[in-house]
Amino acid sequence: MRLVQIVPCLPPVIEGVGGYAAALGKELAKGGTTSSFIVGDPGWPGELAVPDDLAGAAAALTARGPDELVEQLEDTRAPVVLLHYVNYGYARRGCPRWLVEGVARWRRRTGSTEKRRLVTYFHEVYASGPPWHSSFWTYPIQRRLARRLLRQSDGAGTSLALYAGILARWRPSPTVAATPVFSTVGEPATVPPPGERRRAMVVFGGAGNRRRAYRELRQELAAACRGLGIEEIVDLGPRLAEVPDRLAGLPVRQRGVLPPTVASEVLLRSYAGFLGYPPPFLAKSTVYAAYCAHGLVPVCAWPRRRRENVGAAAPFWDPASQPPPADAAGLAGRARAWYGDHDLAWQALQFQALLA
Repeated sequence: MRLVQIVPCLPPVIEGVGGYAAALGKELAKGGTTSSFIVGDPGWPGELAVPDDLAGAAAALTARGPDELVEQLEDTRAPVVLLHYVNYGYARRGCPRWLVEGVARWRRRTGSTEKRRLVTYFHEVYASGPPWHSSFWTYPIQRRLARRLLRQSDGAGTSLALYAGILARWRPSPTVAATPVFSTVGEPATVPPPGERRRAMVVFGGAGNRRRAYRELRQELAAACRGLGIEEIVDLGPRLAEVPDRLAGLPVRQRGVLPPTVASEVLLRSYAGFLGYPPPFLAKSTVYAAYCAHGLVPVCAWPRRRRENVGAAAPFWDPASQPPPADAAGLAGRARAWYGDHDLAWQALQFQALLA
């Protein structure tokens, strides 16, 4: 089967959704589904992006209007389109009118003459916040766009039960399944126990989350290092001026952006992974998924003033509100077991059914 995946960007740009789509495409190719990509960021360096082992081609799509999207979709002629929807990935204020309008025009143009299926995976639905945040004012538009997109879709999926509930209220049938995301830097078959690893704390991901770790959550990161007996901090991701040379008396090594296989090796050798992320949303974090898949002790913190009053099913340690885990190895094992219930191979099978 031929598949078109619409994404905000692709590697080598560091962005979770693009890495997710690329890894999914590679896994689906094992079952005979080849992926082509349409990229929604006009600045994406397309000639560098698509891995050699991904069957298909990528095309950079400009975001000036919906006409380019319709042209790209018509040119591909693939029977199935998988749209990875993350509203802020396609528009600065999270209101990608051009994308939703382009999908609607394409559906009107092809609906009566061709049987082409649209499946939307909602990595996000909409955002909200206090009046001093722009999301407070854009929330109604974001909500309206997501709802319109759902109506255009033949099938839908998401990573969070919260999102699945919202989508189900908008359209009860067919059922929208919620499955936590997978690791985009590999899934080792076996992992060394924490006792056989070097006492390194990894801070991994995009610029925003890592800046938060070194600024707003600096005390929580330091407390986590003390509580776990960490001897060094390893920073993985685009190089940042905000990354200190030392933190809590420990050296901080910036490794920069590494190929997935090398990043996987670093994770396997390290003891714990720190993530500044709202706990109720951990299931949609590919960084958290990578920590779990590689058997690290997952550490998660979030600014106290912004904490949601919602629990998280995913296992982690919060150094701001909990004492150090008495059984760190047990916590790492529980996190890896939690991840194993929905690894990439399992999810590819679910996507195959959804796309069909």
